[in-house]
This record gives sequence, C-alpha cells and structure tokens, in this order.
Amino acid sequence: MRFLFFLLLCTQITYSQNQLQAVLLDSTTKAPIEFADVYNHYNYTTSNADGSFMFTSESDSVFIKRLGYKPLRSTFNELQNKKIIFLTEETIALDEVVLTSEKSIFDYIKDSLISNYPFSPYEERFTLRALLKKNDTILKLEDLSGKVKRQQLLASKSNPMPKRNYEIELLNMRKAGIKEDGIDFMLNDFHEIFQWFVSIAFDKEYFDMHSSNINDSLVKYEIKIKDSIAQHSSISSIGSYIVNSEDKAIMEAMREMKIPNAEFEKSGPYRYRTIYFRIHSFFEKGKKPYYYLKNSKLNLTAEVINNKTQHKDIYDCTYILTTHDNFKELNTQKNASVKKDIFRLKYPYNPDFWEKQNQLLLTNEMLDFLSTVNAKDNEYRAISNLK
Repeated sequence: MRFLFFLLLCTQITYSQNQLQAVLLDSTTKAPIEFADVYNHYNYTTSNADGSFMFTSESDSVFIKRLGYKPLRSTFNELQNKKIIFLTEETIALDEVVLTSEKSIFDYIKDSLISNYPFSPYEERFTLRALLKKNDTILKLEDLSGKVKRQQLLASKSNPMPKRNYEIELLNMRKAGIKEDGIDFMLNDFHEIFQWFVSIAFDKEYFDMHSSNINDSLVKYEIKIKDSIAQHSSISSIGSYIVNSEDKAIMEAMREMKIPNAEFEKSGPYRYRTIYFRIHSFFEKGKKPYYYLKNSKLNLTAEVINNKTQHKDIYDCTYILTTHDNFKELNTQKNASVKKDIFRLKYPYNPDFWEKQNQLLLTNEMLDFLSTVNAKDNEYRAISNLK
C-alpha cells in the first residue's frame, strides 16, 4: 500500500587549500546548531542537524553566522585545532509586551510582501535532503542537487501561487532505501515540498502574539493559538517570527502544529493520519532588493494502523533545503517532474560529486544507514542508485 503525507572542490587541485571540519554548539545549552552559515568572500557551506560542517577555501578568513547568535569572525589558522566551536545566543531584551494595536505585525508583513519578496521569475541552486523513518529507524535517504526556476517565492491575496510555480533541473542525486513488505510510504514531490517550505502564514484572528527585541534591528514574535480555539479543536499550534524592524521582512519563521485527533484516511487494510508538522524557514536579503529562502526544514509525523492487527507504526519524514546562487542567470533546463514522488525520480549517481561536495554533510546516523544498505550480507531489499 502507498501512503503520502498530506499536508567546490575541483578534481585536480593545484593550489593550497585550507580545510576546517568542526561541530557548532550553543554555548549555553550545548545543543547542535543547524543551518549556521560558514563562509568567506569566495566559498560557502552550512551546518547539518548534528551541527557539523566542512569548509574549504583558498582564503584564510572564516565567518560563521546564524540568526539569533552573535557572529564569529576568525581564520582557518585560529580555528584549525578546534573540533567544537561555540556560538553565543544574542540576548533578548526583557521589555516583552502583548500586541494590542489594531494593526498587528501580520498586517505590516502582509503590506510589505511585494516590496520584500520576489513575485517575478528567478533562479537559484539548491540542495534538498529527504529522510524517512519508521519507528525511529531510517527507511529512505535521498539527496538531490540542481537548479530551480521559481515564478514567485510567496503568495498573497492579489498574487496567488501559480499552479506551475517551479521548473527543476536535476544535476546530482544519491538515494538509498529499504523496501517494506506491504507498505510503500511515498515521499512527496517537488511541488508539495517547495510549497510547504513557505507555508509560514498565521491568521491573526486565531493567534495571540508577544514580542521582544533581539537587538536594534530584529524583533522576535512568539505566536500561539488562542486557548479557546485550542480547547475546542484539541489542536496545539505555536510559532515564531524574527522580523527586520525596518522593512518588516520575515528573517526567520517557525510554525508547528500537533493534531492528536486528526481524522484517519483509508488505504486498503490500513488507516493513516498526519499528527504533527513543523516548518522552520530562514530568509536572507540578496543583491537584488528582495529576500530569498536561504534554508528550510520540514518535519512531518504520520500514524499508520493495520486494521486487522491494530498494530501502530509511526513514520517521520524530514525535508531539508539549502539554496545559493540566488537571482543569478542559471539557464535552468527542466529535466525532472515536479509532480512525482522524488524517490521515484531517476538520475545517475556521481561519486566524484558527492565525495567532494560540502553541503549538508551526512550525519552519523545516516552514515550507519548507508553502510547497512550497501553491505553484502544485507538482509533487506535495498533500493538505491549508489554503487
């Protein structure tokens, strides 16, 4: 049965390169910091869910930044012996207030959408990771890199999202999965995934909001569904915005919803429902006067019950996006369907690319999974383009 969640390195190096591989942690909580930018004027990478990154460059300078943390300016020479690098969170001012004005931040953001975000076609490069787990065990892992041409980034009342908003040119793919008996839990398609990454809007009629200053230019808004609505619907929903106080652009958005009493869908001898989702997206201003989607992470949880045995399984799906070369002329040549389960797309595996690229390093858990799938004595039926 099939289920669907609803909702630069060159090959020959003839010059000296600096390389830094480390883990970024929060200085207070010691938690890994994901989506931190590690860069200089020539090269760029980002940290993964473990906080790990590998950065390579001819230049000696290293800049590390993550919204909400104090930026770090250093060099390869200063950091070369550090396996762990701590970032310090920016202190949020204590002048917290409840917003009661007639015109809320929702209105300000809505009014400034056209001036802050692109509503005309543009191109960018992307890396997309998909991870599917069953009861905390990995079933599918897929990484894709390529180019995307968007007709627009966000939607507004006067500019709804086009039905054909994306053109995808795949350049590289690696995928590995374990085929289950009886169930093939599908991954989503590009259209659905990319739409979810920007599904960050809240209806001000249903949510309360508190604000606090992070610094002179950033304000954090904590958003929570009104108690009366939560009690009536049994839905728990929270979120947050970090907003540029000058132009009212969203720099970071998080939206989370728990739906414990969601209605079941039926598929053969099974019934299933999505009980949780979380979207966390980061926006950055480009050389053009517009913001683009820099990084995003989507988590979905589904519950599947066998009607005959009443056995319950929990499936967790994660999609992670990073982008670069935003707003450049990339001559995107469509070669992949945007309406097809991404795991069913076919593209040859290029070991040279994947061994040398430094975007979204594989976590230790993912490395263990790949070694299991590729083992000669593998007891599972593996589906993979890895060799």
